Amino acid sequence: MPPHAEAPVAVSRLGPSDAPEAAAFLDADPVLNVYLHALVLRDALGRPRDEWWGARRDGRLTALVFLGAHSGAVLPAGTDREALHELGAATAPRRAALPPRFQVIGTRAAVAALRVHFPGPEFTPRLERDQRYLVVSSDALARFERLPELRAARPEDHALVYESGAALRAEELLEDPREIDPVAYARRVEEDCRDGHTYVWRDVRGLVFRASVSARTPFAAQVAGVYTPPALRNQGIARRGLSELCARLFERSQAVCLFVNDVNAPALALYRRLGFVEHAEWASAFFEPPLR
Repeated sequence: MPPHAEAPVAVSRLGPSDAPEAAAFLDADPVLNVYLHALVLRDALGRPRDEWWGARRDGRLTALVFLGAHSGAVLPAGTDREALHELGAATAPRRAALPPRFQVIGTRAAVAALRVHFPGPEFTPRLERDQRYLVVSSDALARFERLPELRAARPEDHALVYESGAALRAEELLEDPREIDPVAYARRVEEDCRDGHTYVWRDVRGLVFRASVSARTPFAAQVAGVYTPPALRNQGIARRGLSELCARLFERSQAVCLFVNDVNAPALALYRRLGFVEHAEWASAFFEPPLR
């Protein structure tokens, strides 16, 4: 039970002056909250249109939620379920500030609390995933052969990153971004090939492996979009590629984390062989406007 659980919950929108308090709250589990923590460090709760809402008991934050006006990400944090329910009720009217397609992602309990209010009875999730949030530390990473061929994507990798990203999303999220939102997807690929957050391993066969770093702090680095083309799977490629990426991330972060679908047995087996262990139960729910 959170501190002062008997005290009433007060919900309010957070601003830049609340950034130190939000960061301290997220520091309670800097691995689990790495994505939100990275956003606080980057924008100090001041990015135009994005919204942060917090729930307090006796003046202390016990839960918060981020509403991404550009990304459509609704990201709750905290273990106080009543506070999370109150946050969902308070921020549900802000749904109009989100894109028509949005997603609620977080611990399974936090997502369930918000799902009561997001998006409402007129919507149903297009896709729901129960997941596992996994973490590995540098001393737990299994030994592997180094891979100097792994590198950050460059502009000349655009075609490979574009096509492989679409294949990855079709496999994981059952949709083709080239059809759903081609302009935004093309922009994201250009950013991937410019900003160095996506890593690729390519050879005469073309793309062999890719993965992205979605958030990074001194405490943790979150990896997403781990992908090997189907024809090259079961050859140890993902094991070697991800191991190399983890080793490089450990140069600046204490841990590497990611989340994976419960039903993805091959991926779970791979991550556990690398040394990843379960940190939390996770969930994602993807919403889109109903057909009119």
